[in-house]
Amino acid sequence: MNRAATSTSSRDTFLDCLKGLAIGTVVLGHTFQVATVDFDHSLPFRLIYSFHMPMFMFVAGMTASLSFSRRLNAPPDFSSYLAEIRSKAVRLVVPFVTWAIIKYFLAHPDGYNPATWLLHVFQVPDDGLWFLWALFLCSCVLALTAFVVQYAFHSLTTASSDGRQDLGALYLLLILAWPISSALLRALPSDLGLGMAKTFYPYFFGGFVFHLIRPTGLPNTIRWVTYVIFLALAPFWYRTELSPLALPFPNPASANLEFQRIVAIAGTLALVDFARLFTDNAPALSTRAVAYCGKRSLDIYAIHFFFLTYFPPVIAPIIASLGVSLILRTNALTSWLCLGQKPLRIWPRDRYRLSPNRVEIADNAIAMPKE
Repeated sequence: MNRAATSTSSRDTFLDCLKGLAIGTVVLGHTFQVATVDFDHSLPFRLIYSFHMPMFMFVAGMTASLSFSRRLNAPPDFSSYLAEIRSKAVRLVVPFVTWAIIKYFLAHPDGYNPATWLLHVFQVPDDGLWFLWALFLCSCVLALTAFVVQYAFHSLTTASSDGRQDLGALYLLLILAWPISSALLRALPSDLGLGMAKTFYPYFFGGFVFHLIRPTGLPNTIRWVTYVIFLALAPFWYRTELSPLALPFPNPASANLEFQRIVAIAGTLALVDFARLFTDNAPALSTRAVAYCGKRSLDIYAIHFFFLTYFPPVIAPIIASLGVSLILRTNALTSWLCLGQKPLRIWPRDRYRLSPNRVEIADNAIAMPKE
């Protein structure tokens, strides 16, 4: 697809800042939850919780669209999707299992041994880092959907000089893919975290499609609407109760579910727009700091629970999480088990100088390995 409107570097900075702001809302929401006795009736808690996890899944879908757009015009290759799923398994499932085991040895839940606890966490992911497992399941469904879309795109379209036919066909395929993939997911049982995947897949797929179609964000003429809708409706959102706005409807429970979706979508799109404004206008130091948090967003998500009571709120848990993340990433085993990542190589020159078999070369010839 044509993304001339944004350069690769600016797009990456925007997505990193968006992920940084997203993980900030997650930490903020959990901070309110820990610090407030009756948090379910606290307005700040309800404002954050009304959209922060759907938004985090939406942002993950936006990020997933990048790999799809890169392979869209290439011949369909299912092996590339399988490789991506294997990579996601390492990035998401391995840390999910590791932190579940860590929680067992820290909390010693009654009635469980390590094996039964791990089985329990897979059955009830909410007792662990559920977002990692739900994101992996959503990624598996999306990989299958994206491959079918790519295959159909290559089978049914003929490239034109201006690309309009291709884009039109792609949009049509994405519209058709939404109900088909959702029906496939709904047909599966709700065990092993699939219930959470069913809840959050619409936001994940929505972020995927949104960033493909509107990589530069909402049109200026309507971007303000999302702020108005969210600020008007979010104060009436409740996590464990029906919203007062849903009670007058014949089926309040169904109306409340739709109300929650509207609030989540409005809040998500508002934050996406705010992230773009922040990236374009904030001082460079601020954008670099937030973007760095975005690059370590899953690390922060996994670790910040241990530091929620630290002062100052939000900032201290994030900084402490980044510090622990850095320590874990310097060791190959802990980096892989806890964060699903290759280790950082912070001191490559020192290791080179200490090597007994080193060969003298100029300093500027030493290639700094990438993370």
